[in-house]
Amino acid sequence: MEGLLWIIILITGFLAVLYVGMILLFCYGWSKTSTQYNPSSGLIKVCVIVAARNEEFVINKCLKALAKQKYPKNKLEIIIVDDHSVDNTAKEIQAICDLHSNFRSITAEGTGKKSAIETAIKITNAELILTTDADCNMGEMWVEKMTAFYENSGAGMIVGPVAFEREGTSFEKMQSLELIALMGSTAGSLYFNKAIMCNGANLAYSRSLFNEVNGFNGNKHLASGDDVLLMYKIAGSKAGKIRFIKDPDAVVYTKAKESVAGFIEQRKRWASKGFNVLNNETRIVSLIVYFFSLFILLSVGLSLFASIKSMLYLPFLQICLILFGIKCIIDFLLLFLAASFFKKRQFLYLFLPEQFIYCIYVVIAGFLGTKGSYVWKGRKI
Repeated sequence: MEGLLWIIILITGFLAVLYVGMILLFCYGWSKTSTQYNPSSGLIKVCVIVAARNEEFVINKCLKALAKQKYPKNKLEIIIVDDHSVDNTAKEIQAICDLHSNFRSITAEGTGKKSAIETAIKITNAELILTTDADCNMGEMWVEKMTAFYENSGAGMIVGPVAFEREGTSFEKMQSLELIALMGSTAGSLYFNKAIMCNGANLAYSRSLFNEVNGFNGNKHLASGDDVLLMYKIAGSKAGKIRFIKDPDAVVYTKAKESVAGFIEQRKRWASKGFNVLNNETRIVSLIVYFFSLFILLSVGLSLFASIKSMLYLPFLQICLILFGIKCIIDFLLLFLAASFFKKRQFLYLFLPEQFIYCIYVVIAGFLGTKGSYVWKGRKI
């Protein structure tokens, strides 16, 4: 038992060094990400694409937020693509389109979000494409800020911040903390030109670059990945500079999952792309996070079991708890920095319980994408 404990602790310690180094780089990158840029010229034609399937109860709020955008209407086109909804989504879309001349409603040629986006891109001549989801909303300066950053940064793709809103339960607040940490990691890695994550709820890219990399060709068979897999392709392009816009006016808001079942289905969908389609940077980050969480659980669990049987093993438990404490400290640093930007520091009281849950969740989540199908918007995938 003693030999096994030493092996596990040494492996955990090695992974802790890698993990701490990685999170410190994210913290530095987040802190150095610039928030200064000039206003938009208002001359670039922009197309906002909203893919919608069975969103009759939420899409109205999204479209009303888009109608309030402070960007020249003659340069802003809103295309809402109905992905063959079986509820009253199409009626809700048409009701808004009838009120605004720059709104347009179409039906996806195929099925799924990738097909919906492609259908819209085929019929627009806009220079800049913005994507968001039907269950999202944003402030009136969103289009202006995303366009201004596009003009000033010279980026081919812009990754925008996403946050949850109206978090009522502790479960929703913990999801909010997780998303905030992901945003911090996303921005921190992009500062070093490492594209590991993005979110299709808030994304911008040039139409010409989308066509240059042949859009979603090569991964259309995957139900998800309209955001991150496209990002990988753009990152490999000569014009594929990718930047994160760290601006409160550029945040897109959505709602956390209310139930554990809904949360699990969402995570299964996120993980469904599979490990083999990830780029090298994302694979490395994923492996470090996964195995550090796994060995933290193994080391603490095994040393606790051994200490119960004999007090001689208590020092092993103390070492394991120190390693877990190091993880908590470094995670809190990144979370505090990002939570300050998103004005979510009031949720940090849930940090410690979330840390215990998160280690277990990460280990389980590693299998979700490969074990069985999931249901999305009434479709079994």
